[in-house]
Amino acid sequence: MLKIGRLRARLSCLALGSCGPLCTMGLGCGLGVECVETDSAAEAVLQEPGPVFVGTGDVYAGGTLDVRTADLAPCEQGAPVPLRILAPTPNGTYAVVVFQHGFLASSRMFDEILTHLASHGFVVVVPQMYLPTIGPLFGGPTSQQEAELAAIVLAWVRANLNEAIGVQVDVARLGLAGHSRGGKVVWQVLSANPSGVMAVAGIEPTDGMGILFGVEPRAITGPFDFPFPSFVLGAGRGRFCSPGGDNHVQYYQASAPPAWHVVAPSMGHTDMLDEGEADIASAVCPAGEDRPGARTLTAGLLTAFFRAALQGDESAFAILTDTARAPIEITVESK
Repeated sequence: MLKIGRLRARLSCLALGSCGPLCTMGLGCGLGVECVETDSAAEAVLQEPGPVFVGTGDVYAGGTLDVRTADLAPCEQGAPVPLRILAPTPNGTYAVVVFQHGFLASSRMFDEILTHLASHGFVVVVPQMYLPTIGPLFGGPTSQQEAELAAIVLAWVRANLNEAIGVQVDVARLGLAGHSRGGKVVWQVLSANPSGVMAVAGIEPTDGMGILFGVEPRAITGPFDFPFPSFVLGAGRGRFCSPGGDNHVQYYQASAPPAWHVVAPSMGHTDMLDEGEADIASAVCPAGEDRPGARTLTAGLLTAFFRAALQGDESAFAILTDTARAPIEITVESK
């Protein structure tokens, strides 16, 4: 039997403008919710995880597993922030991917690609880091504060996910992924502490100072030495939403082997969002030529990467470099 202590957190929230640091990062009053202290004395007693599920199907097609979605409010089952969880419904043991949304985005904007990933045998956790469309624009978190909160989310995942979702997960098989600013957050989390993670993926990750004009530190300050595989997907039409010098190119260059860098020349920065959401986002970040193809590509490459890195089928890494198999044009480099 495996005993996992629950996360202790006091998330007391005062009036807006006088919140503690956790609240201003998206907890409690930042979302109109008052949190209470959770009891750390209780312990969840869980079964040791069995052999992890390993997918076998075409990564660019939907998986064989039905998927259900659960939404946890802040403090529900100890959740530090709102959590959207997508999980296979059959009994089994599954690897875990925690996905960080991008700048001003909602966790729901990625349902299509993340449901696809879950259907191939992953439990996917998507935290909502602040109020969508508002957060960092009005005193919300810097990326560094967001990374500190993301580390709290990871602690909750390791201690509570089994009990919260109702299927068995192997939290030792944990991968991180993020889109745009969410990619920066993921790399900041890992730069502070890469332990307990087996893989990292960035979808159009960005860097730079952001809207705070010099306040935010860069994620890339030198080479990353993470002891696990890295995957970076870039869009050829990222433009000012993913500017040259602060985008996927630099993340790949700083990554230690093994690492893969896939670029879709015709893809826009937000083309992988759900269709209606991509319509709205394209007003700011120009769209590419084939948004359905971009979503299929993103979902398939995430599936292939995490199948290899988390589920243990290392032959799936070869899919990342198979340009003929990809649903839209890509270029690839690896090391």
